[in-house]
Amino acid sequence: MALYFNLAHGTKPLPHAANFPWPFDIDLCFEPVPHPVTFSEGVGHGAAGCAVSAVDALLPAWRAHFDITQSSWLIPHIERLAQGTPLPRDEIMRRYAELHGRQPECYQSACA
Repeated sequence: MALYFNLAHGTKPLPHAANFPWPFDIDLCFEPVPHPVTFSEGVGHGAAGCAVSAVDALLPAWRAHFDITQSSWLIPHIERLAQGTPLPRDEIMRRYAELHGRQPECYQSACA
């Protein structure tokens, strides 16, 4: 099972739902898996998510996730991953800790 790290989290108010803070997340796996990037949003029955390749993670459809989670710093790493360069785990983890003052949460997934 692959280990994924939650490296980006943010919310966007939903105007049609009394400005409920709708959550968005981006998780990365540092292992050589076919789908190292996950995108998720929502809560409860409205929650949705998927795991994608690094190439697919760079598609315009996912830009809002990077904007909402203020994680544009991850894009150059994902671009290099899409070109075949492994993610620099130590560098990314250090940057996350600088931004958030803690290490990211992680979880194992069989759906890599």
